[in-house]
Amino acid sequence: MDDHRRCRLFVSDDELELAGPPAALRALSRLLRHHAEPLEVAVTDGAVSQEATAGPLLVSLQGGTRLHFSGGSEYLDIIWDALDGVAEQAETADDRTVHRHQHIEYFPGDEYRSPDSVPLVIASDWPEA
Repeated sequence: MDDHRRCRLFVSDDELELAGPPAALRALSRLLRHHAEPLEVAVTDGAVSQEATAGPLLVSLQGGTRLHFSGGSEYLDIIWDALDGVAEQAETADDRTVHRHQHIEYFPGDEYRSPDSVPLVIASDWPEA
């Protein structure tokens, strides 16, 4: 199985989470970062798609199981860096009682994220021993 497919999409009424082991988060980041064309990849329990457009980062859920990112590359970089950053935090953390995670969401006055974005949590499992 490709590493990025070990990422998991969790969808509930009030929560959207993309999670996985560090290697899977890094693999997904590489795929998204190095594809200029619209892209859709399968992950456990759904799919992740990306489209380079003008404007700030828009995070949306399409069809109930497809997490979609759109925006200019300087804004999509927020997602790519978050995937890499959460993986790094999990790999280097001493305290394993807390899963490392990062919230991606709009706050008033934010020029980098669209106010139409849905909140997303990117979370990492602990690295395999």
